[in-house]
Amino acid sequence: MSHAADRAQDPTPAFAFVGCGNLGGAILARAVGSGALDAARTLVCESDPARRAQAAALGARVSADAADARGARTLLLAVKPQSFGDAAARLAPLPGDALVISVMAGWGSAAIRQALGGAARVVRAMPNTPVQVGCGMTAIAAGAGALEADVAEAERVFGAVGRTVRIPEELIDAAVAAGGSGPAYLFLLAEAQEAGARALGLDAVTARAMTVQTILGAAQLLAQDGRDAAALRAAVTSKGGTTAAAIAVLEQRGFAQAVADAMRAARDRSAELGK
Repeated sequence: MSHAADRAQDPTPAFAFVGCGNLGGAILARAVGSGALDAARTLVCESDPARRAQAAALGARVSADAADARGARTLLLAVKPQSFGDAAARLAPLPGDALVISVMAGWGSAAIRQALGGAARVVRAMPNTPVQVGCGMTAIAAGAGALEADVAEAERVFGAVGRTVRIPEELIDAAVAAGGSGPAYLFLLAEAQEAGARALGLDAVTARAMTVQTILGAAQLLAQDGRDAAALRAAVTSKGGTTAAAIAVLEQRGFAQAVADAMRAARDRSAELGK
């Protein structure tokens, strides 16, 4: 066993990350920075040396072996759904006093619990990538064996990286579509707006600045104004005006239906990943 693994076991970590890619790394950095997690009592189990180095730079203890997370009071599962079987084989069996918070799409809490020995309590969470800037949206669901205190613990951790909402576990796949994958829809829109602005003659720097600030400002207005999205859209869409002309094209091309179909596809794919 590596020296890092020896340090990871003594003393026993209070919190362990099993997998620490882009999402896990962002949660770790923000949670440690806010004081939600104590770096000295946090273990990161990650196979990638560069990611281990990033975690170590934050003060966390690191290991390449998921088995070293055994004994932690709380474990955050942040591996790819396709890799969970291998991770579970290294972790199981976990004791009944272990809380497992999973950010994996697809895998239901009962299946996670069973794969980890059948005793651990499971909470599922679905954050999105804006956790990297402390502005994430995380849906949290009580899973197999979970207590109220377990859900509250997940809310404490994810509250350090943005907002949280509670949902029933059966709606986690819907949360993947609405929140987890949601930033990509806006990024795609931003790509299209930038490309459209350049096609109209604006230079690349100006096109990006206008796109980013327009999306940021519109999001802040939606969050703070009190009116819903439909009302805000109507307020800026004067009859016969420029916005009305643009909206008419989007409606003719089936914009709303395309978004609905895309979200349905994301939900369905999330459900497939755990099978």
